[in-house]
Amino acid sequence: MAEFEIRMEALRQRFAARTRGDAKLIIAYAKVDDRNRLRDLCHAIAGTAGMFRFIALGDAASAVEDAIDAHAADLLLQSRIMQLLAEIERLPPGP
Repeated sequence: MAEFEIRMEALRQRFAARTRGDAKLIIAYAKVDDRNRLRDLCHAIAGTAGMFRFIALGDAASAVEDAIDAHAADLLLQSRIMQLLAEIERLPPGP
């Protein structure tokens, strides 16, 4: 594996670990209905996930962001949040 690929894999693993930690923030923001912080966090996750080939994670984070932007009903937003948390659960474990 080339040095670049090794560095990218290390960054990918760090992103996955940080995102697994972000799940607690997602839950906390949803619990207190802090849609602004939830949207910002999902925007950040969506923006970075694709770079590290976590396509489904990025799509799920974008879906939460879109639901917030559309002022979606609580039930739909909660469903999107659950889908995002499920994708976070699917992230590979760290080293």
